[in-house]
Amino acid sequence: MAGWCQLERLGATVEDVAGWVRTGEVVRVRRGAYAVAGVWKEAAPDERYRLTVRCVMLSRGAVETASRHSALALRQLPLWDVDRGLVVLSGDVAATATRTGLRVAPIRGLAAPDEVDGLRCEAVPDSLVTTASFCVTAGVVAADAALRRGLCTLEDVQEAAERLIPGIRGRRRVRTMVKNLDPTAESPGESLTRLLLGALGLPFRSQAEIRDPAGWLVGRVDFLVAGRVVVEFDGAVKYAGAEGRDALVAEKRREDGLRALGYAVVRVTWDDLRRPELVRSRVRAALSRAAA
Repeated sequence: MAGWCQLERLGATVEDVAGWVRTGEVVRVRRGAYAVAGVWKEAAPDERYRLTVRCVMLSRGAVETASRHSALALRQLPLWDVDRGLVVLSGDVAATATRTGLRVAPIRGLAAPDEVDGLRCEAVPDSLVTTASFCVTAGVVAADAALRRGLCTLEDVQEAAERLIPGIRGRRRVRTMVKNLDPTAESPGESLTRLLLGALGLPFRSQAEIRDPAGWLVGRVDFLVAGRVVVEFDGAVKYAGAEGRDALVAEKRREDGLRALGYAVVRVTWDDLRRPELVRSRVRAALSRAAA
């Protein structure tokens, strides 16, 4: 990843760069910002957006600070329901200016930035709060991961929320995000499943341990609803390959053990998360079976 000024310092000419773009060796991410084609083409959406943020910042001389979900991307935190077509920076400007694919906003009450791989980056709690001010789900998914990785504490997020709320829109969304965080979530899918169960008004515990009458641990489950229904998020990726087959067998044995103790098990997939009413009906049916 490089901006034109970096390529120029390396001795590249305009003709060189144009030639690399024509032959497919280099991808032009935006004006004055370039990425190695092989790296770009193999990158997943989150990683491609991270590369875009780096390219844009380098092309502008790295004088600004990555903000909001652009800051989350530089830290390789999960992105959910954010605009990957927009790079958000903060800098010494009087008013927010937006043009195609880029927004530069004033620095208003933000903590001192950190540095990530040589680029200035909004402090983790601040970027979580500013992201949540636009989308609760985006904030929760990233914040759960940040808390689990130890990048910040819940107290840090609360402090940032109180400091920034007076000067931003979306105050209710920020407060909702802070109330719905859980550092035990092991994946974005688990964070989203937890939010869905909460939105459906179902009583549940996260990361609940299930033991048999003798006290032996049968398993730790993602969610235990109303004390009788186990809800697990299933991303399916863990079942790929030979190791995945072993994991699938172990998972089946665990589920058999849970059912033998009278628990019903409901698995939630990525597709299910888009159909909340389906999840509600499946969980309610499982509750009825468990009570019979």
